[in-house]
Amino acid sequence: MPPPPPRPGVIPLGPLGLGDILGGAFSTLGRHWKQLFGVALVAYGIGALVTGGAFAASIAAVHEHIDPVFRHRTVYESGPASSDVVPVVLAGAVAFLVAMAMWVVAMALMSSATATVLQDAVLGRRAPFGAVWRRTWSRFPAALGTLALTFLITAGAMLLFAGLMLLLMLPTRNDHEPPVAQLVLAGLGFLALIPFTIWMTVRFGFAPVAAVLENQRPVEALRRSARLVKGAWWRTFGIVLLVGMIAMVMGNLVQMPFTYGGILAVMPLMLAGSSGGSVGAVIAGVVIVLVLYLVGMVISQFLSTTLPQLAAGLLYIDQRIRREELAPTLAAAAGATPGAAPPVVRW
Repeated sequence: MPPPPPRPGVIPLGPLGLGDILGGAFSTLGRHWKQLFGVALVAYGIGALVTGGAFAASIAAVHEHIDPVFRHRTVYESGPASSDVVPVVLAGAVAFLVAMAMWVVAMALMSSATATVLQDAVLGRRAPFGAVWRRTWSRFPAALGTLALTFLITAGAMLLFAGLMLLLMLPTRNDHEPPVAQLVLAGLGFLALIPFTIWMTVRFGFAPVAAVLENQRPVEALRRSARLVKGAWWRTFGIVLLVGMIAMVMGNLVQMPFTYGGILAVMPLMLAGSSGGSVGAVIAGVVIVLVLYLVGMVISQFLSTTLPQLAAGLLYIDQRIRREELAPTLAAAAGATPGAAPPVVRW
């Protein structure tokens, strides 16, 4: 019987099974949670500030048009004028695009961080936050490029279809009701795009890891991911989906105590304020609930995004071990092979 593969870090340096990938993802998160959570605070914090500022600026820019648009049915006899609708729609579209852009930026920063940390975890190394941040930031543009291209290919197709169907269904009759056939066609077309979106997302799922660990440019990273996923699409999809569901359940379980615990903790303050007490008690209670809710949401978001990214990174390593004999290179780099000097090669 051949000896078991060396295990300098969170996974054995051989073909990985489901248990190895799950255990490796959780072990990496447990050993390097401080570095990952620190990057997550930066990513989500900046994203939340920019998104909130964009929505606040949009509302402030069109505040005089909001009331005629959303209250015309109960206050005004006729529908809202186009001079009110167009600014509101444009402002909402701009704020939505800013929110989506910041989501992609935050995901790219976390993808770069998880790949950086995973490299140390597989080799059995530990790096302080400063070193992880420098390496994460150096490969952030490449990771952002891969995610932006993937988003444009997948979500862009759905948005383009939705825009075309919206133009086709513009009301041409007095009753403002689009034909039923167009509604059915729009629904069927949208449903047909869902499998395409899932397929392309899985196909390019290794691109951020390749961009970070192999110093690939965005387009080359997408091609690299497509080659590695080829022949293993269903396995990749199943494992990432399973880890994502586990992470989602864990995130919800973590968030529940913060949400309901905060509500229970401030109920005496709220009751005192509503019964004629100080208004400050009510304000303090609302602030406590919001703070606890935000803390729980940050931790939940951290778990639900980091674990699937770690699983995808381990699947990338697994495919390279199976197809490219990466295990000896990793063992030598980790010093697991006696007398072997760390090779000067890229992953």
